[in-house]
Amino acid sequence: MKNRERILDLAKAREYDLIVIGGGIVGAGIAQDAACRGLSVLLIEKDDFAAHTSSKTTKLIHGGLRYLEQGRLRLTYQLSQERALLEQLAPHLVKDISFVLPLTEKDQLFSWRARIGLTLYDLLASGLFNGRQNHENIEPKEVFEAAPALAQENITGGLRFHDAITDDARLVLTVIKSAVSQGAHVLNYVEAIGLKDHDKVVREVECRDRLNGTTVTLRCKVCVNAAGIFSDQIIGMVKKNWQPRIMPGKGIHIVLPFSAFPTNTGLFLPTPDKRYVFVLPWQRALMVGTTDSPYTGDLNNPIPNNDEIDYLLQILNKYNGGRRLARTDVKAAWAGIRPLISPFDANKFPKTNKSKQPTNTDNKDNSLPTSQLSREHEIFIGPKGLVSVIGGKLTNYRLMAEQVMDRILERYPDITRVEGKRTRTKRLMLGGWLDKEDYLASTALISSRGRKLLLDPATIDHLTSTYGKEALNILDLIEASPELKRKNMPRISAHHGRS
Repeated sequence: MKNRERILDLAKAREYDLIVIGGGIVGAGIAQDAACRGLSVLLIEKDDFAAHTSSKTTKLIHGGLRYLEQGRLRLTYQLSQERALLEQLAPHLVKDISFVLPLTEKDQLFSWRARIGLTLYDLLASGLFNGRQNHENIEPKEVFEAAPALAQENITGGLRFHDAITDDARLVLTVIKSAVSQGAHVLNYVEAIGLKDHDKVVREVECRDRLNGTTVTLRCKVCVNAAGIFSDQIIGMVKKNWQPRIMPGKGIHIVLPFSAFPTNTGLFLPTPDKRYVFVLPWQRALMVGTTDSPYTGDLNNPIPNNDEIDYLLQILNKYNGGRRLARTDVKAAWAGIRPLISPFDANKFPKTNKSKQPTNTDNKDNSLPTSQLSREHEIFIGPKGLVSVIGGKLTNYRLMAEQVMDRILERYPDITRVEGKRTRTKRLMLGGWLDKEDYLASTALISSRGRKLLLDPATIDHLTSTYGKEALNILDLIEASPELKRKNMPRISAHHGRS
């Protein structure tokens, strides 16, 4: 708290090059990129960091295999390349995971389409780092060894492919820590409640400190709106007749005991409604998701409903070789809201991202199901010079941040105080590691010290994955107070999967 109060006092007394509104993964990435380029930057978030969409994902850093079916090759290529890069930059936090896609004798056409799709997926993933394994065909015996829960009738084989998994909320915090290490200031529980412009550019952000109820005005040269599902509300502060660009899409996940549907691998299960459901071993349990439906409720508190939970259970029971699963098997569930971009844009502001743009003719009455809406992003400088970024994925947050900063420096070149304008985030490791050699040496030291303290391998891996190089500081605390070795098993909320 003392550090937060100190930063708030500093923020009141200065003008920042950038104020970034939104403490999810995109805002965190922009703050990191800006700080790396030598700019003064303040990141504000009205709740806890990663409190909304960024902590409600399927925890995957992936190329988006299902996007190939929608013809979004550019998006899949970008996501695949960013996935490979993040595996290099955060090897403790972004880890390889294998998936099995079961094939059945009932749909030979789908089997051929899946093989072609995965071949293209492999090609799009190649080029940056060549260590990733290509997909492979596997026999029924290998399918059932990998996923004993699957019903054996009708399955004729499977396809195994690889993606990456992470702890989404921890990834956000890790990127924020990286931004702070580069000089950024960050404040949570500070809510933007008004924007004021000077010479038609937003220069002041009126904020409410949600911990004590006071208001404060913070000053900047450029304001960036990275508020995700709340982006339209932020733009509405400077343009009262702003027509919403976000179409909220709801997705839920459920958590089951591992014994309810035993699998040693991730599963990628086709559904009758032409979607896919992921089944992931996660923290000694099983995470299943996700759904995809329009949402019109409270953006601050989405809650899974019984129909959504039943949908996921029905998919599992379609493939389950054991007893039928019921709601009583569900140990936790949570819902997140995707900031999907409406294809119909009634606002006339030019888009400046390099991704393929949705057009006004794609869906004039917004009738497309949310599963068919683009997962790409848009960057635009809108009313009063407010820079906004909407849409996007967890996987390509770094690329989105780079594009935002490139656009800002192009539009406002006078804020640059360093000679080099290019991003450094392609080379900046996350988690406190200086480089790959430091990562290898430090993780070996963490393992050695952990064993001397009689910590089990799973605990040592948890400390490294969660805290990066700071795990050494945790071990210092344990050495000073051995009682800290006692495991504290958190309870999982009935409506939330974070612990």
